This record gives sequence, C-alpha cells and structure tokens, in this order.
Amino acid sequence: MPEPARRNMPEPLSADNPPTLEERFDGDLHRADDAECGFDIEPEFQRFNACNDTFARAQWDETVRSEKALDWFKSMFTHGLGVRKTEGYRTKDFAMRNAAWVGANLLIERKLKDERHDGFLDELTPYAPPAPTREPVDDPAEMTLELKQAARIFGADLIGIAPTDLRWHYTKRFNAKTRAEKENADCAGLPHCIVVGTEMPGKVIQTMPSALGGTAAGYGYSKDGLTLMSLAQFIRNLGYNAVASLNDTAQCIPYAIQAGLGEYGRHGLVITPEFGPRLRFGKIFTDLPLVHDKPKTFGVKEFCDLCRKCSDACPPKAIPAGEPDGAYHNASNFVGIRKWNVDGEKCFRFWANQGTECGICIRVCPYNKLPETALGRVYFQLWKKLAAGPGRRIALWLDNALGYGKRYKPDWWWKNRPGW
Repeated sequence: MPEPARRNMPEPLSADNPPTLEERFDGDLHRADDAECGFDIEPEFQRFNACNDTFARAQWDETVRSEKALDWFKSMFTHGLGVRKTEGYRTKDFAMRNAAWVGANLLIERKLKDERHDGFLDELTPYAPPAPTREPVDDPAEMTLELKQAARIFGADLIGIAPTDLRWHYTKRFNAKTRAEKENADCAGLPHCIVVGTEMPGKVIQTMPSALGGTAAGYGYSKDGLTLMSLAQFIRNLGYNAVASLNDTAQCIPYAIQAGLGEYGRHGLVITPEFGPRLRFGKIFTDLPLVHDKPKTFGVKEFCDLCRKCSDACPPKAIPAGEPDGAYHNASNFVGIRKWNVDGEKCFRFWANQGTECGICIRVCPYNKLPETALGRVYFQLWKKLAAGPGRRIALWLDNALGYGKRYKPDWWWKNRPGW
C-alpha cells in the first residue's frame, strides 16, 4: 500500500524531468538605475531556476554529474580524498582548506533533517524570531548608518543597501535530498536588500589553483555566514523581519552592483574599488526602514573591454574573450541579459578534475592587489585612477610589467610568516 505522505512529492529532476522555466517575468523588466548598473535587459529575459545552478546540476544532471564532481563535494568531509604528493594538494593543504569551510558547513548541516541546506540552497534559519514590539525608526538615514556600524563589528568588510528586485530571485530552488525542485523563499514584502561583502585572504589566492588556495573560498563563506546571522538577528531584535541569505534565494552579483559595491567584470564577478574581485557576498532582505545606496562606476567595463588576463589565464576557457553578448552556453546561464557569460560547466569541470576550488581569474585580475606598505597603497590608488581613464592601457602595461597576478608556490605561503 503506498505511503500517503509521499503521493504528492515532486518527481526527482532528470533529463526527462528538467527544472521548470518561467515563461515570462511578471514584473517590471526595466528599472530606473539599470543604465547606472550596466544592466542591459532584453525582452526574452527569464528569471533563473536555482536547480540549474552548476553545483545543483552536478547532483541530478548526467551531463555535469561525475565521480570526480561527487568526490569534490565529499572531499570537504572525507580525510585523504583528493590528497596527492603535488605541492599545494598535500594533507596539510586539504586540512587547511577543509578547516576553512567548517563555519559554512555547520550552517548547511544544522537543518539537514528538515531537507534544508542553509546558505547554499535555503535561506539561513533564524536564530530567534523578531521581538514582539518594533523599535520606532524616525530617521531611516540614521538607521542605515547605525546598521552599517553594527555590520562592521560583526565582520563585514563592505556593506551596501539596495531595493529588493525580484528579477534576481530564483523561481525555484533545489532539494538536495529528494533531487527535486521546491518553492523559493518569499521576500516580496521585504523592500530592502542589505548586501555584505567579506574579503577573502589574498595571499592564499596567489597560490591558486591549489587545495591551499581553496581556503580562501571556505573562509569567505564561513565568515560571511556568521556576519549575516548576527546582523539579521540584530534586525530581528529591533522587531523587524530579516531573511539572511548566502548563495540561496537570489543572485548576489546584481544586488552587490545595485548596492554600490562595485561593477561587473569580464570574469562574471563583482570588482570593487577596495578589494577587486576578492570577496564573497551575502544578503539580508528586511523591512527595517533604510536608505538605499547608489550604484557606482569607476571604469571597470572600459578596462575589461581592453584586458583579457582572466580569459587568457582560464585553463578550460570558460571566460569569454569577446564583447559582452549574453551568449547562452548551457542551462546554468541567465537568459535575456547582455553581459559576459561564463561557461559554468567548463568552470566546474575544471574544479572537479583538480579536486578543489579554482580562483585563477581572481588571482590574475589587475584589480586584485594587496598593498601592504604606504607606498603600495599610494601606487594602488594611482593605478586605479589610470585604469579609470584614458591611461588604462598604461595601467594594464604596468600590471604586466611589474608581475602582478603571477602564481606563487603553496610552500611560499607556508613559509611566508609574519614576525610573531
């Protein structure tokens, strides 16, 4: 006799049962700040189904799923998996990388029994509900400054506020246990999106590709998760709603651009004035009264038009070398936005084949600089001014001539110790 509770369960995704696609976005296709953000939205625009994310497809789509892909997921929890004698992939390198992921993995694991993967497939489960009485906010501008002050204490390296924009919200999300799609979080009644940026440690990025380099991504997500949890709870303690989100619920990149944190780069990442592309982003949707930040431009699009360092350095050639054309590579691409589209299948296949994360595009990006001295900081400021104007060719020449972006051997990082 069939189990009644299972009668209406969605069917697992497969080639014969692919994720559902939204025929037409039932909302405003264009917004007033699109031009400032560099968003070129086309009539055929479709919102994205998170089940088509490359990492989700690696669990249900046979064109992406492989033993190496599954081993990549398992390697974060399995001692020795992926370890080899090659420098940067030894036991201590994987030990470091996996330790960096602990914070993010704790968030993922705490609600697995409820078929939730907090932070990557599902929004972060609140620590406690909002206070029963709301603290009055007489001045949203002052509240915005106070919120940013709190965010810095909780670990935010960058923070900006954008209006909630449902164009970037997933139509469905992926249930990793049943391998079926499920409903996304509803943020329609929360008018503000707080975007938090967490700097990834730059020196280990200089060793990418390597397991040691994978430490940067794990650290970024783990720290970002704690920052978002704390900041969202601060908002709830004031009596307001707050939905904290890492890679789940909505796209981080367009929100970070709308929040004035940076511009879109050729490699598909946000380039910020402070850290280049060396960040992980998270977000909080809330009804706390706030003031929105404005998008900013500082010449990134024009510089990326000239520069090809990320596309030239990408081993699987996943990054486009031409003009932004919104080319459709596979189901993991957004449809209906004219931009540089990275081929997620090629990118993830390279990750899986090497057994750890890759960030070569971050390492070689000319905006990824680590000024550690006063002279270095002055140079970086002058370089950004060159890159933002007619001198951008000189800026690119300087970047190449001075050897920025080169790979350092992982043993360099292990031996490059501060004078403690």
